[in-house]
Amino acid sequence: MRVINIGGIPLLLNPFFLLLLGGAALGGFLREALILFTIVSLHEGAHALVARGLGLQVMEIELYPFGGVARLEEALELDPQAEKHVALAGPLFNFVLAGGALALYMNQVWVSEGLLFFVRLNLILGFFNLLPALPLDGGRILRAGLAPSLGFQKATAFSLKLSRALALALLLAGGVLLFLDYRDISLIFAGLFLLYAVHKENKNFMYQFVRYLVRKREDMEEKGALPAAYIVAVEDASLKEILHLFSPRKYHLILVLDRSMRVLGEVSETEIIEKVLQEGIYLRIKKLLK
Repeated sequence: MRVINIGGIPLLLNPFFLLLLGGAALGGFLREALILFTIVSLHEGAHALVARGLGLQVMEIELYPFGGVARLEEALELDPQAEKHVALAGPLFNFVLAGGALALYMNQVWVSEGLLFFVRLNLILGFFNLLPALPLDGGRILRAGLAPSLGFQKATAFSLKLSRALALALLLAGGVLLFLDYRDISLIFAGLFLLYAVHKENKNFMYQFVRYLVRKREDMEEKGALPAAYIVAVEDASLKEILHLFSPRKYHLILVLDRSMRVLGEVSETEIIEKVLQEGIYLRIKKLLK
């Protein structure tokens, strides 16, 4: 659901966020719901500002209950360092807001329960978003750290597995607390939200990866030069297995061997990208040899 445009960027509300805001309003917590909306919007605004500062175009922002997703026109996966900077901007801004509000309260410039709620909510959102789970900021920071050594696809697959495990851990912890009569379902809600978000991220993963490959080719054409890296693969290896080994900021050349370890030929990254787009990721590398 589109709400408003901020600086030409469409702001969307995720159904989970609408459910939370509606429930809070019905329960008599309209002020708290509006504070949450404001903080999450500022969190995503920080992402958008840093992205624009790095010369990236923001297409839209979707707000979730514990943060959001700023969708960029550029593929951040090509530049793990940029992805780290953009991802860190949201939580760091939450901590800055919390620190500023707490300073106002401690110096008795502005003393109110609403201000303390603002501080608590900023701290909760900041720390929650640093959990190493996609699509949270911590998950993006983790993937950016792993991508140079594992490659984008493998780093994303690992991050998604860890994300599911963390979501289930939150659900389990929430269930235990409920069993112990703590009457707080926030952890259960957070676990359900994270499971939903991970499922959505997993569904979009192949689209993201194909976009990553296409943008990488465009990056090569624009810059004219990238460091080269060799990958050795047996003739029956699928393109999917080879793509697992691709790294950002490098151009790959694949030496194809037969079962006797003799070189049959060489395939470039460009040829692999073209075949992935035409025939899919399960094609055998030997099919690309001329």
